[in-house]
Amino acid sequence: MTPAKTSAKTQEPAAPYIYTANHAPEDSRDSVVFVHGAAMEHSVWSHQSRYFAYHGYNALAPDLPGHGRSGGRPFEDIGELADWLCGILAGARGRGFHLIGHSMGALAALETAARFKHDRAPLCSLTLVGFSYPMAVSDALFEAARERPTEAYAMMTQWSHASQLGGEPVPGFWSPGMQFSMMSGSHDGALLADLRACHAYAGGEDAFARVSCPVLFLCGRRDRMAPAKLAAAHAAKNDNAEIVFLEKCGHSIMSESPHGVLRELKRHIGNNAAAKN
Repeated sequence: MTPAKTSAKTQEPAAPYIYTANHAPEDSRDSVVFVHGAAMEHSVWSHQSRYFAYHGYNALAPDLPGHGRSGGRPFEDIGELADWLCGILAGARGRGFHLIGHSMGALAALETAARFKHDRAPLCSLTLVGFSYPMAVSDALFEAARERPTEAYAMMTQWSHASQLGGEPVPGFWSPGMQFSMMSGSHDGALLADLRACHAYAGGEDAFARVSCPVLFLCGRRDRMAPAKLAAAHAAKNDNAEIVFLEKCGHSIMSESPHGVLRELKRHIGNNAAAKN
């Protein structure tokens, strides 16, 4: 899917932007849906979404409202995000769907999975990356996001990485710099709205009770933004869930271990493909 035409006045697309690697989705393929986190956009999934798009799947990586190339206002409620995602998926093509979300996107993916309805295709799997529930936000971060956004971006970038220097798995790539640059280019007010949505979300227990598909919790062992112990507690209560830890990773797990994340997604999605159900 390509961006809608832009208005000369707003310079924002009138419709959501959804990355598909320029591949038209097909009914005969499973659809893998990637949901980004706070003040981010679809390209945080570039390594993983591109792989699936070129290896027999429909890849759908939307920019959430008020993020990246999507216009509109950023939602301050996870339920609103879930309703928006359900609306996107209701008209999407595929023989089965696999939801993947990171951080705030993991909360939105969980709530979307609980509300999922599609006339023709089932929800086959759910993957929660960098997940914690509850996802409480500190007063210091709220204040910075409200009064000094650049400081908030720097705080989150520092907290999101196991290491600030060296060890990059992709030559020429610097994950902290990429994250800070992406957040600095986010829409005005997006981070504050996203933090409010995360902090206020209280529907996790009910959502887990309504999700029947297999669930993978994928955690960085050194995650300071979303402590893995919270994900582990939820995984232990769900007979249909498993948890995988990636070593030497913090919260920005897709860039700190792109191959490790892709490996686990390939395994989980492959094991739960629509053709096998």
